[in-house]
Amino acid sequence: MITTPFQQTLTITNDLRALVQVRELVRASVEKSGFPPQYQNRLQIAVDEAITNIVEHGYAKRPPGEATIELSLTVDKDSFRIVIEDHGTSFAPENLGDVDIDKHVKAGKSGGLGVFLMRKIMDVIEYHAEKGKKNRLVLVKYRGAAV
Repeated sequence: MITTPFQQTLTITNDLRALVQVRELVRASVEKSGFPPQYQNRLQIAVDEAITNIVEHGYAKRPPGEATIELSLTVDKDSFRIVIEDHGTSFAPENLGDVDIDKHVKAGKSGGLGVFLMRKIMDVIEYHAEKGKKNRLVLVKYRGAAV
């Protein structure tokens, strides 16, 4: 178990190839934190989905590598917290309803599960957007919470 809280930051560009760096940050942080190993894949999925949504939707009109995404990861004895900030087009995740997985699969859809997965994996999801300012997504997973 972690005895000393730590924080790490990473700035990437709007290029999906940067997910390799993000995954490594999450992997190393889970390992350093003493969180159970089963958290690693789930946290990586949640963060991957968030970054992918920012790149594909928030920065849809920007060429890869032209815009930045800032990540700040904080781990303490109780939680794993990731703050992701960008200047892309904002959206309102609260307007997205629950997904019926069976209908989704039967309809042959191959995307659209990012927010659904984040909601299933993380204990807290907060999204703040102010027009003309940064978008801020906060993802929190509590130690001991179901994975």
